[in-house]
Amino acid sequence: MVKTNLDFELTLWKEHNLIVGVDETGRGALAGPIVVAAVILPIYFRSPLIQDSKILKPWQRNKAYEIIRQKALEYSIIIKSPREVENKNPLQATKEAMVEATLKLKNKPSLCLVDGKEEIIISGIPTQSIIGGDRKSINIAAASIIAKVTRDAIMKNLHKKYPRYDWENNKGYPNPTHLQAIFKHGICSLHRKTYEPIKSLVSGKMDKQEIARKYNLIT
Repeated sequence: MVKTNLDFELTLWKEHNLIVGVDETGRGALAGPIVVAAVILPIYFRSPLIQDSKILKPWQRNKAYEIIRQKALEYSIIIKSPREVENKNPLQATKEAMVEATLKLKNKPSLCLVDGKEEIIISGIPTQSIIGGDRKSINIAAASIIAKVTRDAIMKNLHKKYPRYDWENNKGYPNPTHLQAIFKHGICSLHRKTYEPIKSLVSGKMDKQEIARKYNLIT
């Protein structure tokens, strides 16, 4: 694990004692929900295990998850279903969830740090978008861990109902095993029909042979 210096808040904490970090997971998946978490850590809080969730091993994420649950002043989680992602588009559904997760907090933060380049607007709360924020801000890193562990648990549970898609391992993302299962068995109600190659498969825009060639699938 390559640790990063999550010191973005060091100067901000001098003026803001309640900083919330917000992050999402699942936006690029073909199936399952988008999960957004908002976390407020105590001022000047430090833990070597709280890093960007993507660079942590599963056992490290789980341990960090428990630390955050115990030490955070507060956190909240918002889940957007596949249908909401389709109807509102992935970006809009994510931004909406980020606002909802922040407003769900009992304590009103004085500053909201958001991972990514897209800006969100929250009435009465200044926001700052940070590209690569989960490797710069400890609050955003904590939110990435809460979101990731929560969504992974959801996908592992859904795997029991739909084992053919191997969601226990791919978490709904478009790896070869998942794509091959979609090609062979079709989709289920938890797939996002606005995502490729599902969109082309369902609409008939591309036939199966074209899809198979494009994604190197076995016919």
